[in-house]
Amino acid sequence: MKWILGLLIGLFSIDAHAQSSGSSVLWEISGKELTSPSYLFGTFHMLCATDYTMSEGLKQKLLKTNQLYLEVDITKPGLQQELMTQMMLTETSLDKELGTDFHIADQAFQKITGLSLSLFKQFKPFVSISMLALQTLNCPDKIQPETILSNLAKNAKIRIGGLETVAEQAAAINAEPLDSQITSLKKMILQFERSKKEMNELVRVYQLNNADSIYAYLQTQSMSTEFEQTMLIRRNRNWIPKMLNAMQSAPTFFAVGAGHLGGKEGLLVLLKEKGYQLKPLEL
Repeated sequence: MKWILGLLIGLFSIDAHAQSSGSSVLWEISGKELTSPSYLFGTFHMLCATDYTMSEGLKQKLLKTNQLYLEVDITKPGLQQELMTQMMLTETSLDKELGTDFHIADQAFQKITGLSLSLFKQFKPFVSISMLALQTLNCPDKIQPETILSNLAKNAKIRIGGLETVAEQAAAINAEPLDSQITSLKKMILQFERSKKEMNELVRVYQLNNADSIYAYLQTQSMSTEFEQTMLIRRNRNWIPKMLNAMQSAPTFFAVGAGHLGGKEGLLVLLKEKGYQLKPLEL
């Protein structure tokens, strides 16, 4: 179940006492051929409105740049439809995969979301899990920090781009075997109260603003080599050339899941290896 929460949110829970000094989720990128700094921000993809306030300092860093790069350009028309198309099950269906468990799963799913699982039977389990994940946030008003950033950028006429396409992001999600996704869906339905507690911890931890500790905790949670390679390392490596091109063309603000920042092959290390200077900033 943790792999899907990590994918949706970009980080896992950490111990408050595991923090290291000199780290942050907001970094200034300078040096080499850059005449003006760019910025890298580790975000949390969905939060209760009451749990997040974008600081004035963060806003000003964005407004000092000429372009905003997210994992995917969420302002692109038809984005949701394109993602749903990528998530279609073509040779089977969710009810077939769940078999005799489908009826029980459907009843529990309806109790949690108010929707029938049958509505999503032609989609990969990721879609249903996403619906459940939204409900782990116990609040009426939810926000996506990337949406706030993109709205600020549009109002300031700052260009918006994506480090990967919808198809590339979907390919990373679909790399998780179908049977593993099915197992995660069943566990999340049956252990939904536990998932809510995990989400509460994730929110608390994100507010610690520490990229090093986020990655360190991933290691303590027995993150599989396959997950790290597919969801973190491979995507980080793919993003670096695009980040370099963007920064070389204009000062850029990057906002990606906070789990991508830390580690030996995290974005912070990869940028340093390319000769850039990284400085942690206060939010």
